[in-house]
Amino acid sequence: MSERLSDHSGRTADDVGTEADDRLAPLRRVPWTARSVDRPWPGATHRLLLATGALLALGTFVTVLNMPDLPYHPARDLELKATYDAYRDTGVLLVKENGTGSWYGGLPGTGLTKAAGDDDPGSYLIASWMGHLTGSASPYPGLRWAMALLCALPMLLLPVTVARVFGRARAGMAMLALPVLMWLANGTVLTGTEYGLADRVSPTRVYALYGLPASLMFLSLVLVAYAVTRRPRVRSAVAWTVVLVLLAACGNLLRSLSGVGIALAVAVVWWAAWKGRLRWLVAGAAAAASVVVASWLPGVAMDRINESRDRVVLAEASRLPDAHGTWHPLYLGLSYPSPITGDPSPFGVEWSDEWGWQKAREIDPDVVVASAEYDAIMKDLYLDAVTESPLAAVRLYLTKAFFVVKHFAAMLVVILLAAVMVGVRGPRRTLLRQSSAATVPILLLGLPPTVLVMPMLYYFSELAAGLGFLFALALGGLVWAISTMPSAVRVDERALTRARSGPIEPAGSAGLSVVVPTRNGEAVLAESLTALAGRLGADDELVVVENGSTDGTSDLLESIASDWLHAVPLVVLHSDPGLGNALRTGVLASRGTRVLLTADDVPFGFSDLEGFAGLPDDAVVAVGSKAHPASEVDRAWRREAQSRAFRWLRRALLHSAVGDSQGTIWVDGAWARSFALVSRETGLMWTVELVLAAEQQGIDVWEVPVRLSDAHDTRASRFRVRDARIAVREITSLAIRKDDYSGQEWLSPGRAMSLQSPGSS
Repeated sequence: MSERLSDHSGRTADDVGTEADDRLAPLRRVPWTARSVDRPWPGATHRLLLATGALLALGTFVTVLNMPDLPYHPARDLELKATYDAYRDTGVLLVKENGTGSWYGGLPGTGLTKAAGDDDPGSYLIASWMGHLTGSASPYPGLRWAMALLCALPMLLLPVTVARVFGRARAGMAMLALPVLMWLANGTVLTGTEYGLADRVSPTRVYALYGLPASLMFLSLVLVAYAVTRRPRVRSAVAWTVVLVLLAACGNLLRSLSGVGIALAVAVVWWAAWKGRLRWLVAGAAAAASVVVASWLPGVAMDRINESRDRVVLAEASRLPDAHGTWHPLYLGLSYPSPITGDPSPFGVEWSDEWGWQKAREIDPDVVVASAEYDAIMKDLYLDAVTESPLAAVRLYLTKAFFVVKHFAAMLVVILLAAVMVGVRGPRRTLLRQSSAATVPILLLGLPPTVLVMPMLYYFSELAAGLGFLFALALGGLVWAISTMPSAVRVDERALTRARSGPIEPAGSAGLSVVVPTRNGEAVLAESLTALAGRLGADDELVVVENGSTDGTSDLLESIASDWLHAVPLVVLHSDPGLGNALRTGVLASRGTRVLLTADDVPFGFSDLEGFAGLPDDAVVAVGSKAHPASEVDRAWRREAQSRAFRWLRRALLHSAVGDSQGTIWVDGAWARSFALVSRETGLMWTVELVLAAEQQGIDVWEVPVRLSDAHDTRASRFRVRDARIAVREITSLAIRKDDYSGQEWLSPGRAMSLQSPGSS
């Protein structure tokens, strides 16, 4: 029996000659087709992760659409409505009727003038364009649709991205809990944005002007992480750079400088793509170029808009400022803590635009608000105040920073906890570091507005995006860390090996080890063992494991063992009740280069052995499969219905491509003993777990045709309704931890190389 595969030793099924091809023709190999880095799981698991993302995206989209109108802050809200109304009447972007809109920056005379010139124009543009879709007289429905779309888009890829970062599908599936955890941690089910939030300090709910750039940054972080998990090459890095630069340009239009962090994240993509010694230089140059282009493109867009509106606005409109001033918000930021606690500022500054305007007009009554002259006055006021009381300024800014930390405290705790638990143990540490590094520029750019100006919800855009992404990664990391702890359901070889004994490598003293579990098999056992002994030789072994019999099986085995005269050695063992316990005991006691797991009634006669004899030498796992098209299985309808239901359940929950996981099993001896050391199932699901482990490790599973013996079908089925309930429960348990065996390697290095060669796939 040990010479059964000597015809084409060391070759795969694709390498053998015509005679071997004929021999392999009735066999069916179920290949593991997801060996590439781009898709580290079987297709069904990948589709499940995409479905999870679609579910999250749909939930997010519906949530935002069902929010009420979120008006802008009073002055901006008037500007938004005036701009929207003027566009519906004239078709010209960013114009308004003079005298309408915000109450500053007006001109003498009647007619159209520039609108939103002193604000970030992106959300005004979106509101105007979306009016074509909604047909509404209000700008809010269009903004809500845009906000819903931008919040939902990153959710489509988030589960796949997180799963790829940690190399575990369950890390991605954990994103289903993200909305609930975000609600507990930050009071919103939306991730990456403060849109819709309000508190005592910020009574106006965070509106689209701040919500849109935050969601755009969160989307960009997900895309960067997804890009690095795909191990980009230079050509794909160029494509990703184009996408990110366009997103960064949109971010700069939506809110000043919001796109800078996105553009800087391009460095991470190039760091992952470039393999040469100039890695840092290339990544830095790509980031710098991206920042420049992302800052230039909004100017190009505004030039085109100005061409259209300069033809219709009043000539005096050219004197209106086009952008934010820098020093006005810095000066008003000295009003802290008055807006937060009501206590007066040590600098005597009030949190009010009108107050700032008045202070500037005390110096120059004719100054135009938000003009360059106005900004110079505010600069002098700010520097004079800080210079007079530098220690008070330091205390003020430290207090603001602490307030920001308290606001995001729950999210920070989860992120730090995950960092401690994951540490350097992550399965893909490089991917995790790269994905996290993309948040650094966004977080660094997001901290100054909250500390230098005011820690209000409106200024948390960058922090909400960056910390929201890290929070999602942390959730995936915690799931990965918990699942890899010895006390969890995750397979831990060391913990289980200490509790079990048995060699991992074959002793080499047996060719084929046939493991026969039996329980109450008194009626068939003697005949089956005699038949098997007639097919096995002195180089093989026959291992019988009794497990919890209540009839005379144990006494029969003692009698058979004492009278055994066949050439093949007979080993009789006992185990705890349960098919899995018996198979594990037998496999751990085996010494064969190959192991055959069969039943005490030898259901297929020796038709399975005939099929196994035609396998290539590098086959690791094979099944005598009743589901094989060439199998001759004529069974009662009840048994057939049970098998079909069980097969469907395995495909649905385990995404297994193997038709039958409970036939006889032909398996590499060393691999089988390694599996037995770490297996968890104790009953009928042990062979299901074995096949699942092979599929998760990327091992092709072969199926060979069998002929079901007439005697087997005449016996009453041992499968009961209780067994069905147990099977459903145990398959569900396997489904929860079905990726436990991913990344584990139980084959010798030379054998693993053989399996990964092109000829075996």
